[in-house]
Order: sequence, then structure tokens, then C-alpha cells
Amino acid sequence: MLKVLFARHRATYFKLALKYWTTPSHVYNLAHGARSKGAKDSKICHELLELKIVHRHHYSHDPNDYNMDKE
Repeated sequence: MLKVLFARHRATYFKLALKYWTTPSHVYNLAHGARSKGAKDSKICHELLELKIVHRHHYSHDPNDYNMDKE
């Protein structure tokens, strides 16, 4: 939880956590490489992708292959 409090995108993590009824640390973990385990996690990952917090590898066709933004 402490990493979330000092993260650059902490406001976004808290907003997404409220929107998807999960914890900010779970959103933070997804943004930093944790595997998504369901439809809700997949939606969070796609929002993180749209917000340009995480980026997909250029050469990959797999939408689950994310490259985390440096924080």
C-alpha cells in the first residue's frame, strides 16, 4: 500500500479502484505487471492502456503483453 501512496499516478489508481470496486494496490500491481485474472482486471488494464500509464510492446500481437511505464 505504501508504494501506491508515493506513486506518480496514485490519483488514477484510486479512481480506478473506486470505479471497479477493488483496492488501489491491486490497480497498482496490474499497472506494474501483475497478470489479470478476470474480466474486471482486463477492463482495468485496458483503461490503464488508454490512459498511457502502461504500454503494449510494439512487436506483440498479444493484448495481455504490457510494458510498464517507469515510475
